[in-house]
Amino acid sequence: MKDKIHIYAATRFLTNFAFGTILPVYVLYFRHYQINLFQIALLAAIFEASILFFELPTGLVADIYGRKISVILSTVFSLVSGLTFIFFPFLIGFIVAEIIGGVGETLRSGALEAWLVDSLKHEGKEERIKCAFAQGTKFKTAGNLSGLILGGYLASFNMKLVWLPFTIVFFVLCLFLIQKMKEDYELERTISEKIISKFSETIRQSLKVLKAQKLILALILLSLFSEFSFETISQFWQVHFDENLSLSIKYFGWILVIASILTILFIDRVIKFSERFRQEIFSLIILEFLFLVSLLLIALTVSPVLAVIFFILLQTFRNFKEPIFLDLYNKHIPSQQRATLLSFQSLVGSGGEVLAGLLIGMVAQKFGLRTTFGFGTAMLFVGIITFLLLLRSRLTRSGV
Repeated sequence: MKDKIHIYAATRFLTNFAFGTILPVYVLYFRHYQINLFQIALLAAIFEASILFFELPTGLVADIYGRKISVILSTVFSLVSGLTFIFFPFLIGFIVAEIIGGVGETLRSGALEAWLVDSLKHEGKEERIKCAFAQGTKFKTAGNLSGLILGGYLASFNMKLVWLPFTIVFFVLCLFLIQKMKEDYELERTISEKIISKFSETIRQSLKVLKAQKLILALILLSLFSEFSFETISQFWQVHFDENLSLSIKYFGWILVIASILTILFIDRVIKFSERFRQEIFSLIILEFLFLVSLLLIALTVSPVLAVIFFILLQTFRNFKEPIFLDLYNKHIPSQQRATLLSFQSLVGSGGEVLAGLLIGMVAQKFGLRTTFGFGTAMLFVGIITFLLLLRSRLTRSGV
């Protein structure tokens, strides 16, 4: 396993296998220990807040002390997070575990990819970078699908087992990286004032571009409303299917697997179909409306079969939206502000998810899950209307 690409692919596989095992029943684990709906949303908000708070400081770890240290530390934090979920199964323990997990996520974010790119450049193999990322995506998908199936079955036997493979995998991955991950290149280990003030500079430059580029502003606002809407179902679909629709837990992993397979099979066709529209934003609007209808029908139906079908469709519509949104967003960003605007979108997204988590938690606790899904539908509708109003002059000029 001396080849850097093999190490990268193996790391993507094991990481996503570990997270895949807990994904189908993550929220049900909390319910098993009597965590209420508001507290579940609070835990999600705390996780997002920890990512928001630690993103820049942990980025400095990778730039100053090395990508290898950052990636290895991420496995240690993820391992400790999993152990905390197992041995401290109450609200305060879960809060600590979410914060530790958030730090692990930020240590991993970008550091593994930076190590791969720097290593291949050092070896004079820059032409292999795109191929390496493609390999990573394949192994990520394979690991995730394998983990999803295992996690659902483990939880159906014993809910306490779901964190066991998670911790084992991260322990093995940590040892693997210590042995196999090498940094043969030299890093310029400096902390400039520019890096220290990156947060405020990101916001200042982004606001300047948003003022000049109405489409970018419209896309960010649509993304904010869309993420808010998705949070309502993302946080509570497991509880709804288990407690309201009496669906067996062992099927939860398969539900996500089917959504992933549909994405893989049809995403290329969806992208080609989207290119037929004269106005490039139309395909995005159509997918947002399809997502909205799916969420509304989940809120209204009492049939477990129909709820599963609409949830799978909702997941695939969300996956289809991602490349179209990213293409539109990146295509209209001035190249000199690309990194800045991408960072700003990430900050806005994380901040929005923190606020959304707290709000939907209160709605779910007081009014129930169907009302919460309906609330998510209404918020997305407002987002779509706002998006169209901001781009009204653009659509009028195109003759629409």
